[in-house]
Amino acid sequence: LSKVERFEEKRTMKKRIFITTFFLAALFNFVSCDDDKDLASSDVPKAVEQTFSSMFEGVYPQWELENKLYKAEFFQDGHEMEAWFKSDGSWTHTYTDIYQNELPEKVTSYVSAKYAGYRIDDSKFVKTPSTEYYQLELEKNGKRDKFLHLTADGQEL
Repeated sequence: LSKVERFEEKRTMKKRIFITTFFLAALFNFVSCDDDKDLASSDVPKAVEQTFSSMFEGVYPQWELENKLYKAEFFQDGHEMEAWFKSDGSWTHTYTDIYQNELPEKVTSYVSAKYAGYRIDDSKFVKTPSTEYYQLELEKNGKRDKFLHLTADGQEL
């Protein structure tokens, strides 16, 4: 092989090594960012299980540990739900996926009036120990998604 061919061969090899290293690093970073962990029921603190059972009778959730909170994912009354708890069993919040036709009229009227041309892409009912509200994701072609928190009477939080 000539010097030029050897040079090109080395350059190609370095490029392949760089690309492979880049993709492996990106893959490792993607995997390591996922800090939630599936749990068996036996790994959930008894206090968490007791609080959950008292709030949601006859429901068998899939448990995860996410950001140091215990998350129960389950279905109830035809809705996908998440209930979140601290390790001491205290409940922090619940998300309930809801259909757009289940939103209060004042919520949909507010969106129509203030965000003409946007459509509701995702809606959840959020309940915490101190408040309840609807969490909406609005979409419009060519625009950034909007996220709203509205009370049942159409007031923005």
